[in-house]
Amino acid sequence: MTATKTKAKKSIQLKNFDEEKLNEEVIELINCRGLNEYKKGYVGLYAYSDASGAAGGGTGCFLWFPSFQELYQFLADYFVVWLPGPVCVDHGLVFHKVGKIVQELASGSKTKNEAMQLINQAAKGFSQIEWMGDMESLCAGDETFAKTIRGQFYDANESEKGGRIIQKDDRQRFIEFLKQYGF
Repeated sequence: MTATKTKAKKSIQLKNFDEEKLNEEVIELINCRGLNEYKKGYVGLYAYSDASGAAGGGTGCFLWFPSFQELYQFLADYFVVWLPGPVCVDHGLVFHKVGKIVQELASGSKTKNEAMQLINQAAKGFSQIEWMGDMESLCAGDETFAKTIRGQFYDANESEKGGRIIQKDDRQRFIEFLKQYGF
């Protein structure tokens, strides 16, 4: 008889809210760990600043992680401090709201779509998540965001047609396209 190993979900640990320290850490992570560089098998998210256009709102990018667990931990630790939020809002309160939602996502009590919607509501004025998933869902999935970005990659008119699937021969060019998307 063989034993079947099941991978236990790790819980998301919430950090203490120290905005200055967390901001320094997230800059270090993105710049030194290369979170904006896709590696085979990684999962990612696309998020953008929800600030006003005059304050740089709308600018976004893809970030990539070795696992969903690491992506979720990033969201809990840094999503609220990654991009500046409104000065008239308690950043610590938003940080803790987002952290609790991410814990529910990681535990399986919230679906990805439910959690994204709740995180985006809680983080209004800070950042917004447009997409989370793996490269395969981005290259061939049915989600609106995936279809739109594929359409933009192949041809501006394709986004109206739903964006055809990214072919293997085009994968590397598509990955390079993603690096610049949102800027």
